[in-house]
Amino acid sequence: MTPQDEIRNLLYRYCEMIDSGDVDGLVDLFADAVVSGFGATRAWRGREEIRTMYSSGDRRERTSGGRATKHITTNALIEVDEAASTATSRSYWVLLVSTSPNDPIRPILAGRYHDAFTCIDGRWRFTAREYIVDLTGAESSALLGGAAT
Repeated sequence: MTPQDEIRNLLYRYCEMIDSGDVDGLVDLFADAVVSGFGATRAWRGREEIRTMYSSGDRRERTSGGRATKHITTNALIEVDEAASTATSRSYWVLLVSTSPNDPIRPILAGRYHDAFTCIDGRWRFTAREYIVDLTGAESSALLGGAAT
């Protein structure tokens, strides 16, 4: 597997974890990273801050099939510096939500991720993630309380 494939898998693993409410997995995914964005004046780092960020707000609400959200990450532009064991990625994301099985699925947020990675012992890891929100919908305000979607 190429470094680009491994990094792309990290991007997609995030989507699976956030939609299933796997906070422990998210903590592990970002354990070595600084997470920022949403116009926040601070960044989250370290396991406890990452856990708090992903455990708060509407992200804890579940439906019988997991979270009533689907995160879609696309258009990943990945640049790898193999000599330095580092990489960066810029990608687009869309957040879809449905509040009940009878409600329509609708996009409520869209934006970009700016990510940085390092390869440690042959394994790629996030070292930074910046959330950039480009489009918001009427339902997005509850998710924009300073923590990641």
